[in-house]
Amino acid sequence: MMGCKRTSTPIVKLSSGNINTVTVVTPTLLWETEVGDAIRAAFAFPTEGLPQQEPMFDLRQMPPDVFTGFARSSRAILWVGFSDEVVIRTDKNRYARPQQMTVLSAPDTASLVEMILSQSTSIIKSFKQGEVAERQRRINKSVLKQNILEDRFGIDLVIPSAYRLFKEGTNTAWFQREIQKGHVNLLVYALPKSTSINWVDPLQDVIQIRDSVGKAFVPGRLEGTHLITEEAYEPYVYYTKIGGLPTIETRGTWEVKGDFMAGPFVQYLLDDKANNRYLVLEGFVFGPSAAKRDYVFETEAIIKSIYRKNKD
Repeated sequence: MMGCKRTSTPIVKLSSGNINTVTVVTPTLLWETEVGDAIRAAFAFPTEGLPQQEPMFDLRQMPPDVFTGFARSSRAILWVGFSDEVVIRTDKNRYARPQQMTVLSAPDTASLVEMILSQSTSIIKSFKQGEVAERQRRINKSVLKQNILEDRFGIDLVIPSAYRLFKEGTNTAWFQREIQKGHVNLLVYALPKSTSINWVDPLQDVIQIRDSVGKAFVPGRLEGTHLITEEAYEPYVYYTKIGGLPTIETRGTWEVKGDFMAGPFVQYLLDDKANNRYLVLEGFVFGPSAAKRDYVFETEAIIKSIYRKNKD
């Protein structure tokens, strides 16, 4: 008689939850002390480059005895509590897939607070990588079919099908999708290698490039107006790598010179030596009165999906 073949491999359910949400598993009494204050200070810090304050992560606290069943399917979990010894541990896909659960425990409050603050940078980086991957996974369900990026730049991006090619130039492509009372934008353009960029202190060169491209290619609603980098707030600048290339990352706010329009942007300027050029990929959002963190994050996830057809 034939029977069912049994397997010892456990079935791991799919993780769930909103993008950029962290489940914090800690007793409520601890959440209401300086330990909770440290968690909020580290993980709900205002997102850089947004015109209004929005937290880096939405924190969803629950005590350990409630952390059962569906609650365990969260993608990003931070477990904080007391133990006899100091514990810093990261579990991958323990209750669901994909999932990261970071466990921080210590014998006393002061040690816990110090641990949270000292470990937060690496934990945030890992959580963010997981959220970018999840956003890209969701985008992959319905992708925009386009050839302009390969034809003009030798690259490809995984762009949601809700976007459309809004405007194109010889070395520029502008994609856009409508949102309620606004739009999310993705700008791609190439610059000659002779473009002046000070990689030691690049901010002023980045602003000059953004503003000149804005004047030439991104007009405002009114005649004679165009997109510029907002003059009142200095953008944040970092060094990173995108598609394996040295990259200047800039986050800040844009405005329209001569009009009352503004919003956040994230820009990546890639040093594409193999093709003797700089490649610039930027996301910017216009959405008056709307929360914008996740829209900017969407453009970041799109840009980080870059695939270079002309690899060195």
